[in-house]
Formats: sequence, structure tokens, C-alpha cells
Amino acid sequence: MTREAELLNLLLDVYERSGHCLPGKESNRRVILRMGQGGYADYRENDPSVEEANRAIQALENEGLLSAKWHTGYEGWLYDRVYLKLDMLEQAYAKVNREPLSQSADTLVHIVRQATTKIQTPWKLLFLEQEAERLEKSLRPSRFLPRDATQAKAVLSVLQYTERGPELMRVISANCFCDSKYLERNLLPQLTSITKAYEPDLIAYRALGEKVLTQNVILNQIGILTYPEILEFCGKAFLSFCATILDTQAFLNGFCLQSENLDLLNGINIFHINTLLFVENRTNYRHLVLQGVPEDTLIVYHGGFYSPVKRKLFSLLSGSTNPSINTLFWGDIDLGGFLMFTRLKKELFPNLIPWKMDLKDFEEYKSFGVKRSSAHLDSLRTKMEEEKFDPYFIPVAHAILAEGVTVEQEIMI
Repeated sequence: MTREAELLNLLLDVYERSGHCLPGKESNRRVILRMGQGGYADYRENDPSVEEANRAIQALENEGLLSAKWHTGYEGWLYDRVYLKLDMLEQAYAKVNREPLSQSADTLVHIVRQATTKIQTPWKLLFLEQEAERLEKSLRPSRFLPRDATQAKAVLSVLQYTERGPELMRVISANCFCDSKYLERNLLPQLTSITKAYEPDLIAYRALGEKVLTQNVILNQIGILTYPEILEFCGKAFLSFCATILDTQAFLNGFCLQSENLDLLNGINIFHINTLLFVENRTNYRHLVLQGVPEDTLIVYHGGFYSPVKRKLFSLLSGSTNPSINTLFWGDIDLGGFLMFTRLKKELFPNLIPWKMDLKDFEEYKSFGVKRSSAHLDSLRTKMEEEKFDPYFIPVAHAILAEGVTVEQEIMI
């Protein structure tokens, strides 16, 4: 970049941060670059680049793009300030081949508005509406949307594609960009940030504080899969695949179903099951499986935060239970376990009952509990006051706050 372009871009940066640039606002202040006060890093007394910078200032002044003022006592040697000529803005932008901020904002607004016509998911529409409003007001997107129009359009293309349902990341990338690795090379930070900030279930899960979701889990929540998700359960269930009925009881050490095969599943029959047990932790799930599962019981690995794919499996199970079934959930005795239980009960199993998660169990194992930070305890207290989890857990929540510890499932084995 030439000295002239460098100086002019710095002045345009100042202009775009000023009131001159904002819609509906006026400013009487001049757009100034203070040369000797850090505004131009290379401009220092006795610096060999001063003479070159002076020539660039004089050339731009001759073109009528700026005016300049010498530093008192250093006339002909050091400039004090340079001023952008606001009546020559169009020429200034053209000289450095730079798009005016208002024009780039208009472009982004158009891209965002176009995306809203192809998206129906409420949280995505909220994100788009807030971005459009921000751009129209301040001419700048939030940190979630790239300022570069090409990159912004790419991010929104992926959000549009995920409206179809879960798909492998490289398949999405190939279909959107004719490049199977473009998405993971260029778009993952933005997509992850948008999803964390707007997807309702992830927002709720952030209350867990110390339990950090991986990027893969976050992306899975909007249907971007890095690899097939594995669904696990153990017990007698009849799976209908077209003309084939599969009895999973033959898999004594647990049955695994790839997420892609879930789309081929016509239904699940578990009407003969009297107890359906969801287990949050994999270690506890495996322990129960290896002990042997009774014929009237189905044990399902829940995991920390179930994805849309896992929700689909849970929904199939919910629709195939007999009215008298005993449906249980076993999780850590902490805020995370309370919220996971509450979500599963609210969304799919209204008769869900906690298992080994009450005050008696806490008192039995609290000496082996995990010491919790004040931030975690504050989150628990806040969520309890806001009635964010099932009232069943109120007594044990008070005990956690009093003792400052929570109980993990593993110590109960």
C-alpha cells in the first residue's frame, strides 16, 4: 500500500467512526488525523519516513482530498494535523478502491433480508432481524456476522441449508460452495458463535457454567454433523425398518444406531417395557448394561445435552410407551442434572421421575461431593428463584447451597 493510500485510509477510518457517517445524525466536527500524537505510527521526529509521508500529504492536498496544518515551530518539516475534505468523499473512496460504509451496509442488509425469505426457524429469524436493524442504525454488523459481504452470504447460506435437517459438514460445504472443506476452513467460528448466542436450548444450557459444550455439540444442535451421531440403548425393543423388524434384545451389551439410520426407522415398539431409564453419564450407563438389563426394562444413554437427532429417537420412544410405564431419569445431583431432567420432562416425557437424585441420595454421598465455585452456586440459586427447573429438586438444591458441593453419578456405582 502506498503512503497516500495509507494516509487516506486512516482518515476514512476516522470518518466512518464519526457522527458524519451515521444515518440521521449530523456533525460539525472536522475529520482529523493528528500526525504527531500517535495517529500515524511512522510519523516521528528524525524518522526517515517523515519526508516520504510529507510528500504523500502534499500530493493529496494538491488533489483537493485533504488539507493540512504544520506543527508550530516545525513549519516545512513536521505536519501537526491533516483534515479530510468531506466534499471530496466520493473521490477519496475511489482513490483507495474502498467501498463506502453506507454502501457495504446496504449490501449486507439486502443479503440478510434475502435470507429471511428462506428461513423459518424462529431463533434464526431473530438473529437476522437484529442484524438488519443494527446495520440500518449503525451501518455495522455485530461480531456474529462478517463485514465482508461474500463471507456473510456464505454464513447465511449454511444457516439456510440447515433448515432441511441434519447433514454432514462436508456434504453441506460441497453443496453450498462446491468445496467440501470451505465451511470448516472459513465459517466455523461465526456459525458456532451465532448458535451459542441464539439457539434457545444452548442458551439454557449455558447456565451450567462449568460444563463446556464442544464445538461439535454446538454445531450438531443446528444439524451440522462432523460424523454420524451414535445412539445407544440396551434392552428389548423392536425396530421397524421397511419390511424388517429388528429385536435389539439380542445385543446383550447394548445396541448402537447411527444417526443416518434413524431416518430409515419407521417406528419403535416398546409397549412390553415397564421401566424406561434414561442415564446421563456414559460410565453409569455402561455399568448398568454390563450388570444385565431385566427383560421389562430399557436403558437409554441420555448424554449431557441431547441433540435434535437424539431428540428424534427419544420422541419415537415417547410415542411407543404403554400408559403404565415407569419412566426414570438418572443424572448428576447438580444444576446440570436438574435442567436436563426438566427439559426431558417438559419436551417429551411428562410423567418422568428422578432416580437417585433426591435429598436422601445427596446426604448419603455428599462427603464424596465436588466442591463448587461461588459462580456455580449463584447460578443454581438464580435458576431456582426463576423456577427454571422442576420443583422436585428444591429441597436438594437448598442442601447443595448449604454444603457447597454437588454429587456426580459415578460415585454412586
